[in-house]
Amino acid sequence: MTDQPGGKGPPSAIMLAFSALTHFLLVAPVIYILVLAFGHYSFFAWHPICMSVGVGLLITEAVFSISGDAYVSYKLSRMNRVTMHWILHTTGLALVLIGLIIIVVNKINNNKHHFATPHSVLGLVTIIISFLVAAFGIVTNNSKWLYPRFRPVLLKVLHAFGGIVVTILLLATLITGTYTLWWPGSDTGRSLVFSSFFIAGFFILLKPILGAVSRSKVILAPPPTTT
Repeated sequence: MTDQPGGKGPPSAIMLAFSALTHFLLVAPVIYILVLAFGHYSFFAWHPICMSVGVGLLITEAVFSISGDAYVSYKLSRMNRVTMHWILHTTGLALVLIGLIIIVVNKINNNKHHFATPHSVLGLVTIIISFLVAAFGIVTNNSKWLYPRFRPVLLKVLHAFGGIVVTILLLATLITGTYTLWWPGSDTGRSLVFSSFFIAGFFILLKPILGAVSRSKVILAPPPTTT
């Protein structure tokens, strides 16, 4: 009997539907935001464009793919899923950084105060934390650098919890962006964007949260007694 490259068989109909629904809940609001941004095009429009694609598509897919539940990654080995994870994250964070630069330049051009709203403050804090967690991810992927001082499982748990927090903060930043003065869409559209990202975020983070908690129990468990 031959195994699948990722150690798993083809996804069941339920998991396939789950993956399709999660991706729909991510893609639909991003497309809506892009339509609004290009429909009211300006230099500033590139800020929501970069942020929505970077967070709503790339970074969320990076998190979803690492669990192996996403249909696009179920055939991949664990090592290849990790590679896919950091490539998507790096690309997504690059777009997020570009989005930050665009809003800073736009503020300068219009002689406006920087980071003067809850959305902008949340965004700045989130971006800083995101890059710190990403840097820690490099260390986690090269756990031999710190072994045996720190066990690989400890690094993985810390990175997992950091990634969960960052994903929540990034989605929260994306959602709060629809409640700024820029938003050219309807109230119904804003509510649908909020609902889609909220539900998709729950679906994406459910397995990582359960996995991180399970690994934490292993770390915190007392060492086995020897007789």
